[in-house]
Amino acid sequence: MDEDYYSAVRAQSPKTYLYALTAETHLGEVASVIITTLLASGRLNIKQISVKTKLAIKSIKSAIVSLIQLNCLYYWQDDKNPTIFYYSVNETGLKTLVYSGDILNHITQEYGDEEAEIIQNIIMNGHLKLDDYLRQYDNDLEKSDEASLRLEKEKIFLKLYNEGWIKILSLNDFHHINDIWEKLFDDTLRNTPRSSTTSEVKRLAEAQSVCKEKLMALLEKTKQPLDLYITENGYKKLNPNLVLTFNLTRFQKRSRTVALTNLAKSRIGLITSKVYEAALKSVENGSPDLSHPFLEIPGLINNPTDVKDFKDSLETTLTAEKKIVFTVKDVMRYFPKLLDIKNSVITENSKRSFNDINANPETSNKKIKLENGNAFNTGGGASGANTSNSNNHLTASSFFTDEDRMSIIEQHLRLLAAGTNTQFVHEISPGRYAIPFVKLSNELKQFHYESLVKSTLQDQAFRVLRCIKHLKLADEKSIANAVLLKEKTVRNEVYQLIKANVVEIQEIPRSVDRAASKTFYLVKYKEYHRFESLINCLVYNMAEIVRNIQNFKMENKILLDKCNRVDVEGNEDEMLLDSELKTLHGLQNREVMNLVRFNRTRSLWDIFTL
Repeated sequence: MDEDYYSAVRAQSPKTYLYALTAETHLGEVASVIITTLLASGRLNIKQISVKTKLAIKSIKSAIVSLIQLNCLYYWQDDKNPTIFYYSVNETGLKTLVYSGDILNHITQEYGDEEAEIIQNIIMNGHLKLDDYLRQYDNDLEKSDEASLRLEKEKIFLKLYNEGWIKILSLNDFHHINDIWEKLFDDTLRNTPRSSTTSEVKRLAEAQSVCKEKLMALLEKTKQPLDLYITENGYKKLNPNLVLTFNLTRFQKRSRTVALTNLAKSRIGLITSKVYEAALKSVENGSPDLSHPFLEIPGLINNPTDVKDFKDSLETTLTAEKKIVFTVKDVMRYFPKLLDIKNSVITENSKRSFNDINANPETSNKKIKLENGNAFNTGGGASGANTSNSNNHLTASSFFTDEDRMSIIEQHLRLLAAGTNTQFVHEISPGRYAIPFVKLSNELKQFHYESLVKSTLQDQAFRVLRCIKHLKLADEKSIANAVLLKEKTVRNEVYQLIKANVVEIQEIPRSVDRAASKTFYLVKYKEYHRFESLINCLVYNMAEIVRNIQNFKMENKILLDKCNRVDVEGNEDEMLLDSELKTLHGLQNREVMNLVRFNRTRSLWDIFTL
C-alpha cells in the first residue's frame, strides 16, 4: 500500500492505525482495508464496503470469511431482509493477534510445549472443533499408542478449559453485544404493557432491569452448556462435539497479576511480592473480568463514577461468593517450594535481641571475679555464644516445617494488608483474605502515570503535578507556595504539563461579559481523561513500531525473499555474500530491538486498560 493510505489511517485514530497494520501483517491488504473502513463507518454490508473501498465483492467475501473465523468481525442479520448481513469490528480477535507471541510464551513456561501447541493451533484457526483436532491421532499408530496419545490430548484440553484458557464458542460470540441487547430490549419492551398508573420512565426502567437479567442468563447459558462433559471408561472429559476458542480475558487477568506483583515488589520487597503472586494466582481464574457486557453497551453506564460503582458491586459479589477469597493454605499451593523464606520477616523479638547484643560492645566482654577466684565473661564468651547460636540455627534449619512456612507467609500477608499506604489485600475474617482489584487497578495506573511524568518531565514537574492533584483546582501562586518554587518556575512547569496533556486550564471569569482583562485561569487534573489520552499515545507508538518494521523489511525485500528460498534456507553462510550476511544480521538486530520496544509499550498499554 502507498504512503497516502497510511497517512489517512494514521490521521483517523491510533486504534485504527494499529488494527489496520495488524490485519495487514496476518491477513493481507484487503483485510486491512476492510478493518479500516468498518472502524471509520461503524457497520456496513458487503455492497456498502465495496462502494467505499472500490474492491471486488468476491475478494471482500473471502477476506470477511477469514476475519470472522479469526474473531475479528461481528455479523448481524437484517430483520427486514434476511439475505443482508451487516459487519462490524470485533477487537477481541485483533487483540489476540497482537498478544499472540506473549500468550504462547506464557503457556510454554507455565504448562509446557504440548499445551502451547494446542493454543497456537486455536489462535491460528480462530476456533476448532475438538473432535476434528483429535482425529489426527487416530491414523497411523497402534491401537494402544493411539488411545493413550488421544487420551493425553483430551486431558490437556480439559486442563486448559478448567484453567480458563479456552472457552466454548457460541453463536452469540459472532454478534456484537449491543445488537443482542437491542433485540432483547425491544422484545422485553414490547411485552411490557403500558399503564395509566405507571409513567413511561418507570416502564423503561423496568424493561431495562428485566433485560439485564435476560442478557446475563443468556450469556451464562452459553458458557456452561448441559452437554459440556462426558464420561468414557471412567474418565471425565470434554464433549468432542464442542467448538473451542481462546479466552483472551484469561490472559488479561494474567497480565494484571504480573502488574500487581511488580507493584508489590517496588513497594515492599521481592519475597513479599512472591507471596502476593501466589495469592493472586490462587484466585486468578475467578477474579473479575477487565470488561463487562454492560460496560460495552453504549448508553447503559456512561459516567466514570457509575462505572467505578458498578465494578465495586461486581467485586463485592465475587467476595461474597468466595471467588476472590483465599487462605494461607491456598497461597502455599502456588508458592515456589525452592524459595527460602526463613528470617524474611523481622519481628519485634528479633529486633530486641539484636539490639541487646550490639547495644554496648564494651560491656559485652566485661569480666567479673567469682567466689572461687576464677574469672567469668559476662558476655558469655565468643565461643560459648557462637556455639549456642550455631546449635540453635542447626536445630531451626533441621525442623523448618510447613507450619513454620505457613506462619511466615501469614506474616507477609499481614504486611501486604497494613505494611504500606497501599492495601494490597483485605483481611475480611481471621485467616481469610480478599484482593481489592478495582482499587489496586487505580493505584497501579496512578503509580505508573506519575512515574512517566517524573521520568519524562523531571522532578519539578512531578512535584507540581502532585500539588495540583492535592489542591484539585489551583492557580500558579498557590502552587508556588505549596511546592516552594518560584512562580516563574511553576509557570514553566505548568506549561510543560499542559503541553504534554497532563493537566488542563479552566477559565474563571470575574465579570458577566467575560472580559479577558478580568479573567484568570486555574489548573486542574482529571484522571479519566488523562489516562485515555495516554492510551491513545501508547497505541500510536505501538503502530509506529510495527510500521517501522514493515518499512525496513520492504526496503530489503529482495534479500529477504532470497533467504526464504528452499535452497538458501539453512545454508545462508554458504549461499550469501559477506555483505548480504552483514545486512541480514543488521535487519535481525533491528527487528529484535523494535519488538522489545513494542512489548514494553504494550505492557504499559495493558496497565492503563485495566
